[in-house]
Amino acid sequence: MKIARAFSDLEAKKAQTLILLGGVFTTLAIWTNLEDPVNLPKMFVVVLFGSIVAGFSLPTLLGARRLTSGSQRVSLVFFALFILGLLSSTIATDVKYTAVFGEFHRNNGALTLFASVMLAVGASIAFRGSNSQKPLKFLSSLAFLLSFYGLLQFTGTDPINWNNQYNPIITTLGNPNFTSGIIGIASIATLYLLFQEKRIVFKGIYLAGLIFALFIVIKSDSVQGLFAFLGGSAILLLVKAWQKNKSIGYLSSWLALIGATPVILAVFNIGPLASALYQGTLKNRLDYWHAAWNMFQAHPIFGVGIDRYGEFYREYAVQNQVAQGIFTNNAHNVYLQFLATGGLVLFIPMLLLFSFITYLAFRGTFKGSPESRSLSGVYLALWLAFLILNLVTIDNIGVGIWLWIIGGIIVGRSVDAKLEVVVEKTGKGRQAVVKANDLNIAPTIAAAVMGIAAIVICAPLLKNSADLLILKSNTQTSDTNTYLAVITEKAKASKSNPQNLMVLADLALQSKNNDVALAISQDLARVDQRSFYGSYLQALIYEAANDRKSAIPFREKLLVIDKWNTDNMLQLVKSYIEFGEIEKAKAMSAKITSLYPQSTDAAKAAELINGLN
Repeated sequence: MKIARAFSDLEAKKAQTLILLGGVFTTLAIWTNLEDPVNLPKMFVVVLFGSIVAGFSLPTLLGARRLTSGSQRVSLVFFALFILGLLSSTIATDVKYTAVFGEFHRNNGALTLFASVMLAVGASIAFRGSNSQKPLKFLSSLAFLLSFYGLLQFTGTDPINWNNQYNPIITTLGNPNFTSGIIGIASIATLYLLFQEKRIVFKGIYLAGLIFALFIVIKSDSVQGLFAFLGGSAILLLVKAWQKNKSIGYLSSWLALIGATPVILAVFNIGPLASALYQGTLKNRLDYWHAAWNMFQAHPIFGVGIDRYGEFYREYAVQNQVAQGIFTNNAHNVYLQFLATGGLVLFIPMLLLFSFITYLAFRGTFKGSPESRSLSGVYLALWLAFLILNLVTIDNIGVGIWLWIIGGIIVGRSVDAKLEVVVEKTGKGRQAVVKANDLNIAPTIAAAVMGIAAIVICAPLLKNSADLLILKSNTQTSDTNTYLAVITEKAKASKSNPQNLMVLADLALQSKNNDVALAISQDLARVDQRSFYGSYLQALIYEAANDRKSAIPFREKLLVIDKWNTDNMLQLVKSYIEFGEIEKAKAMSAKITSLYPQSTDAAKAAELINGLN
């Protein structure tokens, strides 16, 4: 039995189905019995499907040199460089748990990224131009499913009682911006299917689905999806114009540029659309982007660490922020997030990979039959819509997975139709055609092994999250001793998990047991020396016990990792005065005044210093 071999038609169809189901299930996955009911289930699903697809594709990847398309080989090199960069940045990250599994309630760690890349790699070798309508139907169906759930939420009939501070339309993504973004982009596929459909009944179904989806996007009060849909639709129409006639293409391009100018200006709060687009959240994003750039400048090669943006944000945030003191654990720009957390070793491969896919997407619109070029147009529109959305959004798992899948399909579609017969070199100059219905057992075995490995790795995370939810639900229990014993035991089992330790320390504080909270906070500080809560909680606990002297070292550490926090500085002024370090107190008071002269903390610090006279 030959291990390294190309996909047969039957195997390719199986891989296609696995990839598309992986995308749909990742977006839809929720589990309300978990402390994190949204992103952790998505991570589990994407890692599971990514691992299965990786195993299923392994025999073909082992014979990568025999792939019939040069574009596939080039893309595989770029995928490999991206994985190598990801591995390098992961190894360089100070807290390995976060690097691998991602930030708390984000889960955008190396494991998620690797699984997403493997879905893209699988798509690049499983899909061709002749079978690339199926993904569009999956996307259109996904838009309908999300819209239907969004309607339940909008009408107040959602069976799940979400703890939601946003607009009610969060669907399975947990946020109206993510919901709006993915429905808006998926609706581009619906629009294309509407244009291509000849049967009146199905044309009506697609039209109704499109109107329904856009209604939900508008009611989400998020502009991301609407602008993504309009931008993608404009690209789709531009491609059609160029394919029809160059003169029409030039004219349409100029009209599109004129129409896009007010939108671009609105991003910078200029022009008539500024009030609609320049929302408060977009203003905040400017702060997040500045911080990401500052992180990159300080850590250009490997970044601050995979998904470590949050623990570095307070140090690298700008002094005068739109909303002073606001915190975030993501740059809200996928490219800056990669640049800040992975450095150049991750960003450059990403840039090369995305640029190459963009080139292939554009090239496809000018090659092949009219039907093929039309399909290339919608994939170009989808791809560019995702790239544009990435400028203002988080790399949410349920949305971002489709960027990778679409990118992989674009690579697969780049294979020349004349070369679609799958061949293998069997000797000098000899070739053998892989039969369409061949089904080798090797891919199935590899997929099963990889899938089991994914379950073994991720199942404990789900169990842990379920346990945390139970603990959070029992904070008011009368059996405090038993409750604290469970927390303590859980903390002992979480020595390498800073996220668990942070939650457990907080639960111990809520139970008014400062000794247990202090011990867990100390473990947290050991696991993650940059942890804000590792220092903050210890300072808080010591101060609550009237031991301000012991709190001073932790407050002083916060001066570095949370350098604009004047409340922390004010607490140091109080502690310095209490222990007779008057010069330090005066210097700290002066620092508060120099940073924010009109602030309440500056006035309080000055009052304390004046009271010494």
